[in-house]
Amino acid sequence: MNAEKIVYETDASQVKGKATNVLQPASMQELKMFVKSNPKICIRGGGTGLAGGAVPQNEVVLDMSLMEKISNLDTNRRTIEVEAGVILDDLNDYLAGFGLEFPVNPSSHGVCTLGGMIATNAVGSRAIKYGKTSEWINWLEVINSYGDIERKAQTELSDYSGMEGTTGVISKASLRLIDKPIVFSGELVVKDYIDDIVNIVRDLKRNPNVSMIEFLDKRVSEFVGLPFKYHLIIEYESDEGNIKGDGFTKLLQTRDEVYPMLAEKGYTRIEDPKILLDRFPKLFNYLESYSIPVFGHLSVGILHPCFSKEQEKLIPEIMQITKRLSGQISGEHGIGLLKKEFVDVNDKKLLTIIKNRIDPTNKFNSGKIL
Repeated sequence: MNAEKIVYETDASQVKGKATNVLQPASMQELKMFVKSNPKICIRGGGTGLAGGAVPQNEVVLDMSLMEKISNLDTNRRTIEVEAGVILDDLNDYLAGFGLEFPVNPSSHGVCTLGGMIATNAVGSRAIKYGKTSEWINWLEVINSYGDIERKAQTELSDYSGMEGTTGVISKASLRLIDKPIVFSGELVVKDYIDDIVNIVRDLKRNPNVSMIEFLDKRVSEFVGLPFKYHLIIEYESDEGNIKGDGFTKLLQTRDEVYPMLAEKGYTRIEDPKILLDRFPKLFNYLESYSIPVFGHLSVGILHPCFSKEQEKLIPEIMQITKRLSGQISGEHGIGLLKKEFVDVNDKKLLTIIKNRIDPTNKFNSGKIL
């Protein structure tokens, strides 16, 4: 049990916490019992969070990974019900046999759970076309602080999706699906100047067949074996791209490997500011001046600057610049433990009102966001 506890005392953020126990419900009845009988609970999905959202603060860890039932697929209405522990790739592997797909696609798709995606309102590389996780939810089932199941309709989703587990345990969801695209192709755009990149992205956003526009700066490009230039990885749900078949599959794999490769080189801290495309160069120029590698979903303005230990002291200034440019301090990873100090005062007041209304005893994920 001690070894298990150590594993559960951090997540992908590598922030260290303290777990008093680890509980793994395998049924709804067990889940209700565990919630009812424990005063402080840290909820955990796949442990892929990058903001410390699943790091326990001297409390019980509720590991949802055994809650993995998939049921009630309706191929006509394109809906399905999943428990919170279902892994995204497992769901899409199941759906592939029916020609269907859940379209939100974080880079951690091989290990992230649907419950975690809902809790953080995950975005992913195909955000330009498919948006956020919450846009694909019909209803949620949540366990409240008394251990009771409640069903939440679309009008109540914002009390749970994006609240990072601070308001209740997401146990089950009804999701909307798409017909799995049949044709994919890609393109790799190479440029010397950042203004050219911005102009190309602006034009690409008008193309309804574009489902991904991923940016790699010069340093990131060089790390993954490309020339020391700016690159865009573009995905088309059509055959208009000049990279097809295995070549395109390899290009997508390169994109998924970017952060693990940067982490291996010592750039372990990753952030996710979101900014309007026209204001992107101002923030990017600051990052580039300090040799901070940057990649991200430029089509929706989400950047991923990655920091070495020595560079982490620059993060507060970057957050302030982002705010001055009317950006958001988190585009997809959430606030968790790492970004609490940067939350705007008015946003914090609103989040506190929601938290106190739904979880007045502060049972769930205490110390996160607020």
